[in-house]
Amino acid sequence: MNDTLLDDFERPLRELCTDDSLRAIEAGASTDALWHAIDALGYTDALVPEEQGGAGLSLRELFALVFATGKAGLGLPFGETAVARALLAAAGHGERHGAGPIAIAPGIPGDAGAIVCRDVPGGALAQQVLVSWQGEWLLLPRERAAATPGAWRPQASATLQWHTPDLAVARFDAGAADAVALCNALHAAGMAGAMARVLELVTDYARDRKQFGRPIAQFQAVQQELSVLAEQAHSATLAARLGCSAVGMRPDPLLAATAKLRACEAARSVCAIAHAVFGAIGITEEHVLGLYTRRLHEWRAAPGTETQCARLLGQALLAQPDGLFDFVRLRLSAPALA
Repeated sequence: MNDTLLDDFERPLRELCTDDSLRAIEAGASTDALWHAIDALGYTDALVPEEQGGAGLSLRELFALVFATGKAGLGLPFGETAVARALLAAAGHGERHGAGPIAIAPGIPGDAGAIVCRDVPGGALAQQVLVSWQGEWLLLPRERAAATPGAWRPQASATLQWHTPDLAVARFDAGAADAVALCNALHAAGMAGAMARVLELVTDYARDRKQFGRPIAQFQAVQQELSVLAEQAHSATLAARLGCSAVGMRPDPLLAATAKLRACEAARSVCAIAHAVFGAIGITEEHVLGLYTRRLHEWRAAPGTETQCARLLGQALLAQPDGLFDFVRLRLSAPALA
């Protein structure tokens, strides 16, 4: 993706995702107009093949768009929708394009044959959820699910439960697609974007806020904290690029887990430092910082969690005999471009 195309997406996105509009959505305002405006930009079909009306991009190229949505604070599942539309198109369900935002989630068994998707970011705002269930993808209407509000964003995210798989409006073989790996890669990219925005907010504030007649950014203790925050945010971005470095649309599960684990670890430091620099003002409803840090904590708790990602990496390391260096060199490097 070239800079001109990316700018054509980022510029209107910034205009649509103002601080006021983000607060309104978090408070339960309708997202229909916002989604229609974003969908009209034409990037939600970025992964759909050109012969089916899309742009034919890879997940590697989608990274920049998902990063931009995280930086803009968009609470709707943009990256998940782009991947879901591509999967649906590949399975012959492309006629469902334009049906609204689609979340992606792994399903787990509930009581009496129910399907449960825990802690789905943007799950309360999506119109449909593409659920990985027993070797298949099920496209389930969100309005038919019983929803439990999310802990961090109760109006935007939710745990969803459908009482039967028969509610699916489309179903097809999952093939090699891994819902957790897709979520890890996409969430890591969104988290990297959100941390980049937090870094901007904190840096600007430290330059403007004065104590004892000079900006607090000139105090050595604050500079130390800002440097740690920047280091964590940029390392998360590099890891997220690695997690999305797929030639097609399916990420490598180990790379995606590495990206999500690094993003989760970085988010803890980034959120703590940001609120420490801002002081009490950063946790008020009026300030936008809290919108980003709540989202970061929400992503940390979404599948796969830090523990799940660390366990996957640990098991893969123990299963190969060549030692840590060769594991990192051979298994955790980006695939070569064709």
